[in-house]
Amino acid sequence: MNSSSVEKFVTSSNRALDIATAITTNKPIDRLITALVLKLQTTLDINQVFQTFYEAIKHDLNIRCIEYEYPIFGIHINLGHKATNSYGYLLQVEDGTWGKITAYRSEEFSQSEKTRFETYISAIVFPLRNAIQHEGTIIQSAYDSHMGLPNWEHMESQLTREAKLAIRKKYSLILLLIDIDRFTKLNDSNGSLFGDIVIRHVYETLQECLRDTDILYRYGYDKFSLFISNTQISEASLIAERIRTAISDHPLLKSDGNKIKLTISIGVAELYGDDTVESVYERAYKALKLAKNSGRNQVKIADRKFLG
Repeated sequence: MNSSSVEKFVTSSNRALDIATAITTNKPIDRLITALVLKLQTTLDINQVFQTFYEAIKHDLNIRCIEYEYPIFGIHINLGHKATNSYGYLLQVEDGTWGKITAYRSEEFSQSEKTRFETYISAIVFPLRNAIQHEGTIIQSAYDSHMGLPNWEHMESQLTREAKLAIRKKYSLILLLIDIDRFTKLNDSNGSLFGDIVIRHVYETLQECLRDTDILYRYGYDKFSLFISNTQISEASLIAERIRTAISDHPLLKSDGNKIKLTISIGVAELYGDDTVESVYERAYKALKLAKNSGRNQVKIADRKFLG
């Protein structure tokens, strides 16, 4: 009989402190867990963390495969070969959700084996969090920490350069602000991990719609911005409609086989000669708000009446 289940693993920093204290003060603690914790403390590489984890549990619990998913960074680690029965945890620590770990094996997990697996999870969850935070620090030095997209600081400087160039060379520059409709409700209903999956799904769909010269940024949590140059506002409006349609026609397939239809709202603004970065952004943002307030899943074009 095949079985598959995912539980929430909720813990706090006190649990990690208990394990560390037990080791440093030579208090009785399982020798395998002790060895695992000490090894995990030697690396901040996520792949190495999981290789160490897999080597530690595969014989003790007869594990055939370990899978780890962290959609925020697009991380998917799979070690071993999947079997018919699985048991996993969605890792939830006080400061956030840190992905999902699933173990596969041929036999069903007994309650005592689930308890044993949870002990191993207790050993990895904080070294894993440290490795992810380390990865995020590296990425965030130049890119948005969630999706590998330049962040607002880079967006602002890029827009400033593009605006000056467009005005000097007298070519058009269009700004699109894109917002995922009802994202908060989706996130609250399905969990933050699913929210990250939604964002990556929208991002990848957007990428398929872009030309080589278009520049896509992410700002905020569930919003994107797009710069389109050498394009008239009428053509930019068609591009925006194509993007909107691509999202609504491309539902997200959930792990349970159900599909969720996603929609986006878009505000579009053209750069004028007397614009600043703030004014063109404000105009696009007001157009986006109008699209949201008018029923969502639509495109609104800003003009000079949005100034002031």
